[in-house]
Amino acid sequence: MSDYWVTIGLAALIGVAIGAIVSVWTVTRNIKHKSVIEERQKWRDALRELIPRLVDAAGQDDRDRVRNSIILRLNPHQDQPATLVVDHYVENPSRQTGSLVVAHFQDLLKRDWERAKIEASFFPFWATSRADLRVRRQVAASRRRTPQSGDVT
Repeated sequence: MSDYWVTIGLAALIGVAIGAIVSVWTVTRNIKHKSVIEERQKWRDALRELIPRLVDAAGQDDRDRVRNSIILRLNPHQDQPATLVVDHYVENPSRQTGSLVVAHFQDLLKRDWERAKIEASFFPFWATSRADLRVRRQVAASRRRTPQSGDVT
């Protein structure tokens, strides 16, 4: 009979310990995600304001100033293609290179938004690769729906 009560007591202690661990993990995760997601939203908003300012900048000094603001918001280890696109535009400003900058940052912002949604979900693992996959699927679906040049509708 005493073995029964010992087993019940151990099961209750294990249940309480697991519940406490899960509770602490959940609260910590929610606080971290909330603050990170809010900061990344501010980052996306800042880029949404800076990219049009870069493309609309009239003089080289203005372009350089906006370029520096953009570059300071990018990760130097992960966002090198974005840096190259911005630098190319600053060196050779034209309507075509401006369109390339806008298209590149649309893609970058879309991928970051998808990643943020995944990270806020119940299963946040592998968010970057899952976000890339989602965007690739959306692009492929968009291309299937959009008639190509030369197609007759």
